[in-house]
Amino acid sequence: MTMTFQPVRSDTLPENTRYADDGCEMSNSCLKCPLSVCKYDDPGWTKREDRGQRDDEIFRLRKAGLPVPELARQFKVSTRTVHRIVQRGGASPSRSVETDSGPVLSLKELASRHVIRRRGSLPSLMFGMKRSA
Repeated sequence: MTMTFQPVRSDTLPENTRYADDGCEMSNSCLKCPLSVCKYDDPGWTKREDRGQRDDEIFRLRKAGLPVPELARQFKVSTRTVHRIVQRGGASPSRSVETDSGPVLSLKELASRHVIRRRGSLPSLMFGMKRSA
């Protein structure tokens, strides 16, 4: 039995596409970008990074003695936000994914550990028992 393939349009193949390496505001070229993850692959990354820098700056200025209302006005946030940032010590700690430290547990280990208690074995079924009336 011989298999034949249907013809494919040439513009559907990735080798035949015209890719303009325009980059973004982070870098002029995608191939020379310093970011570990593309901003288009993780759109929230730039916001988180900006917020982290803002939080660190608020914490530093508050330690220097600037009043909370002044910080809130300067960074266009509420006074409660300033208090939260100061309470946690600046930017919130990053997750292990963001710091590229790798997984905490391997998948093999994860399968063997459970937060919830494991289900015990089911009771054996007894066939042929008489019903009591």
